[in-house]
Amino acid sequence: MLGFFKNNEYFSPVAEGQTLPGTASTFALGYQLANKFKAEVGVYFVSYSGHRPLENLYPFVRLQYAFTPHLNLVMGNLYGSVNHRLIEPLYQWERHFTAKPESGLQMILNTNRWFADVWLDWQHFIQRGDPVHEVLAFGTSVAGRLTGDNSPISITVPIQLLIHHRGGQINVYDEPGVLQGNAATGLSSRFGIDHQWIKSAGLDLYIAGYWNQCSITASLPFNKGWGVYSLFSVDASPFKLMAGYWHADKFYAFEGEPLFGSFDPYRPENRLPIRNLLTCKIVFDKQLFKGVVIGAQVETYSDLNRKKTDYSFGVHLRFNQLFTIKK
Repeated sequence: MLGFFKNNEYFSPVAEGQTLPGTASTFALGYQLANKFKAEVGVYFVSYSGHRPLENLYPFVRLQYAFTPHLNLVMGNLYGSVNHRLIEPLYQWERHFTAKPESGLQMILNTNRWFADVWLDWQHFIQRGDPVHEVLAFGTSVAGRLTGDNSPISITVPIQLLIHHRGGQINVYDEPGVLQGNAATGLSSRFGIDHQWIKSAGLDLYIAGYWNQCSITASLPFNKGWGVYSLFSVDASPFKLMAGYWHADKFYAFEGEPLFGSFDPYRPENRLPIRNLLTCKIVFDKQLFKGVVIGAQVETYSDLNRKKTDYSFGVHLRFNQLFTIKK
């Protein structure tokens, strides 16, 4: 269960502000066979304060098989959102409690040196004769560590890909389909620090791309673009501090934080082709009891070209616990 409050004070031409107060919950019964197979069935729902309580109620079904202790196949509801480890220009982290739960097919590899997550999120299913498009998203997030296990410096090479598709062959929708994509790669480094307060520091450098091959909205102003993202972070548990710089030319990401984009897809006449953005984040995360975590964050996004700063702040309370009914 997750209780959250997030207030986005955005006044940028490419993003509008919004306040998100509510709770997100998953209740499921699970059965595990040895260490190989697990099945879970339940419900997932998001309830926004002052909104219809059952407006966002979804079934939750997940089947998981472990080929090895490090390689898992997942079908049904995926380990999605922030579990994909995507950078903020490609994935807006608050989608963790605003987006419909991801469902489809997923393969996860997690070892000391490698992380790989490949998934297909089938967002809208169609049948023959339906007057709408099928909608799906394909994603890949891979990170390979270059340094040894005992090295005080960890250097990894991440590769991230997101493809968004709208189309279908059995529907009767006359509008052309959509194929949009984002990709990112670079270097990510972490430095262990033997200090009473500071645990580690990190420096990440990414280059990201955007392309739009065929759009049902002909008025989208740009069909391809790119961006460069650098991020410095310090882990001083329970606090984490992050400072970043984003430079982009005609960039857009269909699941990314909108403040990094060069236009608003809902108001395409609002556009900022060249972006120079300074970001600053302070995150607090502390375990109160076993399974109970409280957190808060403050974020600022300073547009150097417009000389304006947008910001957000929020707090959350998370309860995550498993109860054994019978062995």
